[in-house]
Amino acid sequence: MSGVQIHVLCIGDELLSGNTLNTNLAFLGRSLADAGYRVRREICIPDTPEAIEAAVVAELAEADIVITIGGLGPTSDDVTRPVVARALGLSLRLDRGVLREIQAYLSRRNVRVPSHAIETQAMVPEGALVLPNRTGTAPGLWCVADTGKAVVMLPGPPRELRPMFLESVLPRLRRLAPPDRIFRILKVCGVPESTVAARVEALLPAFPGVSPAYCAKPAEVALRLCAPPDRGAVLAAAADRVREELADAVLPEDAPNLPAAVGKALRERAWALATAESCTAGGIAAAITDVPGASSYFAGGVVAYSNAVKLNVLGVSGATLHQFGAVSAETVAEMVRGVRRLLEVETAVAVTGIAGPDGGTPEKPVGLVYIATAVRDHVRVRRFLFPGSRENIRLRTVTVALNDLRLHILGTVGDGPSGAPGSARP
Repeated sequence: MSGVQIHVLCIGDELLSGNTLNTNLAFLGRSLADAGYRVRREICIPDTPEAIEAAVVAELAEADIVITIGGLGPTSDDVTRPVVARALGLSLRLDRGVLREIQAYLSRRNVRVPSHAIETQAMVPEGALVLPNRTGTAPGLWCVADTGKAVVMLPGPPRELRPMFLESVLPRLRRLAPPDRIFRILKVCGVPESTVAARVEALLPAFPGVSPAYCAKPAEVALRLCAPPDRGAVLAAAADRVREELADAVLPEDAPNLPAAVGKALRERAWALATAESCTAGGIAAAITDVPGASSYFAGGVVAYSNAVKLNVLGVSGATLHQFGAVSAETVAEMVRGVRRLLEVETAVAVTGIAGPDGGTPEKPVGLVYIATAVRDHVRVRRFLFPGSRENIRLRTVTVALNDLRLHILGTVGDGPSGAPGSARP
């Protein structure tokens, strides 16, 4: 197969009702894209035999591989296995090897399950390849139709689906079909998507066959440069040229995300970091410590939600709070100096703001945020007015604060003016 057509069927009333978030689709789409394949279509259907059979037949008419997710368990609403077998004209048989594997898995965990439930999950369509499930009971199944097309049945629980897909499905797919494309991903921080697009697309005519795609998140743009598999050298040259054009706005290749890039910059300098947070309530510290090994550079943080903590822990002056208020350039500057002094570190970041939905005034509206970064004795403060919900304001604050810190460590001035009070809208 070349240019393989992959369709995904997500099965379950819980998905359609909104009671369960469909993280499996996001995982499959991302994993396939990273391997050079594309999901051409996805549909979500109820877990009824009629809906499943109709969808399998319809999708096989157009796709090379149909991946079904869910419905392989032992309960009455888990009907994917027999329905797909019927749609493909295959009979089911009890696989004794699978039965023993399920029994051994349950025995190791001292779990008792009715024998009929175990046997249900050990039923395998004739000729199907069994995909081992090392984190659950129901195996996955790779079934080939008379046409040579395949239906791949995967379990619904993410902890079972993910290792099964990466260890059994993706390697087999690679053996059967070359990827559609190759790509390079560049993470760009602190530059608006439209600006990234304008600067990138001015460069790409010099690199025939390379095309861009953009995915914007708060204060971050994931730029995917794609090319046919035979254009690897051109793609690499295009990525290098874009990285040169956007300079420090692009994260290092060995840093998969912004917190990891901050950690990399700190490790290279053997510096430690502290945080002082008001409106984000520990969100920056959480993002930093999501990175494995963060203990080597993250000293700790203070959640200074109240003025009392700002005063008594961080050493913010009472006069500053009285004259300028808790949400001010002056207060955040004293917060960042205070936490750096308190935890005896080289670098620090502090934030204070009004995340809403209440608490705003005409002078200080909801979305007003001050971010301060300190590298040794040098402090930068920037003022922002972020739009959106409370969740969005807090998320943007975390992201922009991390990027401001990264650029300050690198000795780069971020997008927009710095200093106190200053003003910027990323």
